[in-house]
Amino acid sequence: MKDRRVVVISVLAVMMTLFHLAAASPFWIAPNLVLRGVHLLFAVIIGILMFPARTRFFPRWVDGALMALGILCIGYAVVEHQAISVRPPWTLEASPFELFVALGAIVVVLEVTRRSLGMTITGLCLAFIAYAFVGPYLRFVDWLRPLAHRGVGINEFVDQMYFSFEGIFGTALGVSAEYIFLFVMFGAVLQVAGGGDFFINLTRAATGASRGGPAKMAVIASGLMGMMSGSSVANVATTGSLTIPMMKKLGYPARFAGAVEAIASTGGQITPPIMGAAAFLMAAILGRDYLEIASAALVPALLFFAALLIAVHFTALKSDLAPLEEGERGSTWATFKAGWTFIIPVAVIIGMMLKGYTASFSAFFGVLATLAVPFLRRSTFITLPRLVTGIKLGVQGAVIVAAACASAGIIVGIVQISGLGFRFSALVTDIAGNNLDAALFLAMIASFIFGMGMPTTPAYIVQATLVAPVLIKLGADPLAAHFFVFYYAVLGQVTPPLAVAAYAAAPIAGETPSRVGWSAFALGIPVYIIPFLFVANTELLAPQLTPEFLATVLRSLVAIGALSIMIVGWIGGTRLPVVGRALLLGVAALMIHPDLTTTLAGLALAAAIYAVQRWRAKGEARARGDALKEGA
Repeated sequence: MKDRRVVVISVLAVMMTLFHLAAASPFWIAPNLVLRGVHLLFAVIIGILMFPARTRFFPRWVDGALMALGILCIGYAVVEHQAISVRPPWTLEASPFELFVALGAIVVVLEVTRRSLGMTITGLCLAFIAYAFVGPYLRFVDWLRPLAHRGVGINEFVDQMYFSFEGIFGTALGVSAEYIFLFVMFGAVLQVAGGGDFFINLTRAATGASRGGPAKMAVIASGLMGMMSGSSVANVATTGSLTIPMMKKLGYPARFAGAVEAIASTGGQITPPIMGAAAFLMAAILGRDYLEIASAALVPALLFFAALLIAVHFTALKSDLAPLEEGERGSTWATFKAGWTFIIPVAVIIGMMLKGYTASFSAFFGVLATLAVPFLRRSTFITLPRLVTGIKLGVQGAVIVAAACASAGIIVGIVQISGLGFRFSALVTDIAGNNLDAALFLAMIASFIFGMGMPTTPAYIVQATLVAPVLIKLGADPLAAHFFVFYYAVLGQVTPPLAVAAYAAAPIAGETPSRVGWSAFALGIPVYIIPFLFVANTELLAPQLTPEFLATVLRSLVAIGALSIMIVGWIGGTRLPVVGRALLLGVAALMIHPDLTTTLAGLALAAAIYAVQRWRAKGEARARGDALKEGA
């Protein structure tokens, strides 16, 4: 039975891939509702097969009934796409059958989401649905009165959720169908073909000769792998199985090795040119080209990985760790020569986007290139079953994203019809007192709460709907505001107590998830200020080689470097005392805002700390020398 299910999933995965390639090709323009509906229908059926009912509360026939319900309710939207597209909003009373298909579709989507992503996002959706109907009664509870609204009728509810592009079939699912699926497929096939091994081996050869090479390899390789997986947990499982044992062998503590891999794998989602799924949603929400989003992400991503590289380098110095032996690291040129063809699909996507083609059109040719590349050389040749395995892995990842996007559409739709966005904005504005810095701090806390235990994509959608508009209202640049919540949606993957990337790294490291999670959080503290930096310095999101831009980048590097060294507690050849760490925190604070006086003060303080540390290191060296002489 299990083997039969695997075969069915493989067949459906190939069919789903062919459908999306046809929809992205220049030969067919699929209507929006058809594309989104078929995408969701495939996702529902494959999702039920991937996560079958297993408890006595859900007998086997439930899966068949759920599939039939999904085919009927979602298939109705596909068949009747023309009538639904011109349906007047909230002016028609839904028939009993229309109520049935709308509510049935919601039930199916929430059940598939529960099976694939757990109760966190499903429970949040149920809470928002309850809010839509009980909102008028909140005025009777004092502390909930600011969130009360006029109420939502059943006709208005199903119209918003099903018969419009503002609910299940909204922007989030549209982006999943049009962009995310193809990019997930691109990464999965490239990885199965050997692209993942190529990038890891190339990174090992390039970094192995430096102090703490395996940790630096984890940082860089995870960033490269991010463009193939788009998932922190998948990143950890892929690169961590190699990098974590190597870090432990070199002498890094187990929890530090797991923490480095967890935080670095999380950063893969914010690394251009091919970022996590939420980046495509940001482009759609802001109405901007994806290439603009990827360009804006470049400098913050470099700051992200610079902070980690600084931390692992100074940790290597503090622990006096040696580089990898020559036989372990391999030759950079030989590694590149053996697998350079895997760069072709990436180059195809980047080149086409630079020429002005859409992300979906570029991804279409990128996927075709990925399917062709393994057959260009005998050394990279793969069999058809292995290729199908790659397609199946890609579809399985895309199915989870589709379920999350459809569920997030429920939340977005209710926020719109209930007016919750305006109420939440007013509430935060009142608490922050119209102060953007205070609002940013509150937005960071809200982002952690909304994103706790949730995948990045739905976490970003919720925050883009509720939190980002508040920041824009208080004067933040729209792109910076959305990048702000996007970053914290990503960082939620390593933020305790539900640091899912740390949970994936812990078994490989042989440590407890809590120890790895808190270590990853501490290691990533410098990364947590990057969103504050680009909100205060929007030029970081618009890289241009001007003196002002270069000065801003330098200031930002000093800020994150100071925090990284503060966490490690080592500089100038000796341990950093508590006072020195506190002063480095002050250096970072002085560097956030573009003020010449505070910048010069921060640089002077950093130079003074380094000078004192060098003086202390020389004193300690003299003391050790004197002790050796006395011992002799």
